[in-house]
Amino acid sequence: MNDVELDWNLLEKLCSIHAVSGREDTMTSFVRDSIKDFVDELSVDNLGNVVGIIKGTKYPEFKLMLQAHMDEIGLIVRNITDDGFLLLERIGGMPEKSLLGQSMDILTEDGKIITGYIATKSHHVTSSDEKLKVPSIHEMFMDVGLRSFDDVSKAGIKVGDPITYHPNFRRFGEGMIVSKALDNRVGVFILLETLKYLFYNRPQCTVVFSFSVLEEFSIRGSIPTVNATKPDAIISLDITVASDTPYEKGLQAVVVGKGPAIKMMDFHGRGTLGGLFSSPKLRHFIEETAARDNLPLQREVIVGVITDPAFQLYLGEKGNVIAGISIPQRYTHSPISMCNEFDIATTVKLMMATASSFSLAVDLSRGI
Repeated sequence: MNDVELDWNLLEKLCSIHAVSGREDTMTSFVRDSIKDFVDELSVDNLGNVVGIIKGTKYPEFKLMLQAHMDEIGLIVRNITDDGFLLLERIGGMPEKSLLGQSMDILTEDGKIITGYIATKSHHVTSSDEKLKVPSIHEMFMDVGLRSFDDVSKAGIKVGDPITYHPNFRRFGEGMIVSKALDNRVGVFILLETLKYLFYNRPQCTVVFSFSVLEEFSIRGSIPTVNATKPDAIISLDITVASDTPYEKGLQAVVVGKGPAIKMMDFHGRGTLGGLFSSPKLRHFIEETAARDNLPLQREVIVGVITDPAFQLYLGEKGNVIAGISIPQRYTHSPISMCNEFDIATTVKLMMATASSFSLAVDLSRGI
């Protein structure tokens, strides 16, 4: 497939929109409005999932779903002290180790964004033991520069307001991108670019684009989109941990700059016992498509990661045929998550080629 020109300004815009799990409405509206002129059917469900459908020219009843989640990790205002500090709770896998000293945005109910800071104890009065300790979220607080509960209330901040990292998108180095919320705005970006391509280059089969919510909270927010559209196969786009820094060296085979990865296995553990083995024949089809178009494709095997398909697998009377495609990312769930432009562009090409080639000739059955 020829080189594609990508709109990096669109990715920056996506990363700047605040859409903490449970409060994705701004992102829901943005995606809905972005795709409305490029799809044959458009819907928004009661959870805020956005589904756009492009009808196939030859096999309209045969459906491939491409999905990516729109939400991001964050915090929520748990309480407000008499002297105007905000007490916090985590939403999703927000790491305490990445919070101290960070610039954070609060989204108020009337749509204002108020920037504040996660406080860090003054160095001069920090004991030796404290210097080596990461406080728990209940030991942290946020400073919004106001002096009382009443001042905070007058500013529009209330218990229950979501908080996330302040936007910080930047392209730097050798094709690197750093930003908050690249998990999973990079997947949303890839789907938007693929959707517009398929609008002008109609696929043989119907392609269902699912932009889902609540992945970072419960991993089940996308379930209504599968129940409503009943796809014959699903390809899920999300990030994975790049194992090319001193922190993660050797964790898995996936590194930045060598293309996306096909998910061989992920597994959460931690009580959920959730994870995904990509459907072998759907995986083979994706691998063959990548090889045909000379697109590099890594293989992912990781424990500690879980994505939307973990619970989609078991829906319906027969279960679902699902494969995962992962974009390598450094420093996940931090304000400095990093992806590489080559990996993103290669994934766009792979999604375009895979959706264009998908047909009734693709064998999705189980058994040899």
